[in-house]
Amino acid sequence: MSEQSEAATAPEVPVRPEPADDPAAVAADREARQKKRLRQTVRDMVLSMLVVTGVVVFLVAPWNWRTPDPVKEVDAAPVIAGAREAFDWPVLAPLDLPATWRATSARVETADDGQPVVVLGWVSPATEYVGLQQSPTKITDFVPDVTLKGVQQDDVVLGTLTWTRYVNADETRRSLARTDAGITYVVTGTGPWDEIEGFTRTLRAG
Repeated sequence: MSEQSEAATAPEVPVRPEPADDPAAVAADREARQKKRLRQTVRDMVLSMLVVTGVVVFLVAPWNWRTPDPVKEVDAAPVIAGAREAFDWPVLAPLDLPATWRATSARVETADDGQPVVVLGWVSPATEYVGLQQSPTKITDFVPDVTLKGVQQDDVVLGTLTWTRYVNADETRRSLARTDAGITYVVTGTGPWDEIEGFTRTLRAG
């Protein structure tokens, strides 16, 4: 029998569709891949959240619970030395002030009559402000301005010097003032009298 006859009489074998050609199989395969990607996405999100949470926990941990210090310290020594060299009147500054006192301001300003004003300021260990302003100015508003319109009280002797107490209207500012040889010195602070007077006792002329 010829090859043509055998090919003609041989039964045809049905062609089975490949899985890739089966719509149901294709859909099932696509769904499986989508579920896999979804699981990977969820896992990546969870891992990312864990990392972020760990960083946040570290940042807010008890060892980081520190309130920023609002006090900006300055070096008052150069201003004090420069003022003492430039002016021919006694420039006062605290001597042997404990290291727990921190200088926060040190500058030389000019009063309205052209006279210099040496401005110094500190923060006490109790975080109260104490400042010293001194000038040969003749402006009558100098003491009222520095004391925040303080009302004159009594006199107090500190060492060998007599100072006059001033208290402003809401009693948030207590001040000591004195004038010596045309130079006016004003110590003013937000703390109690014993702190302000203790600071004033340390003042010396260079």
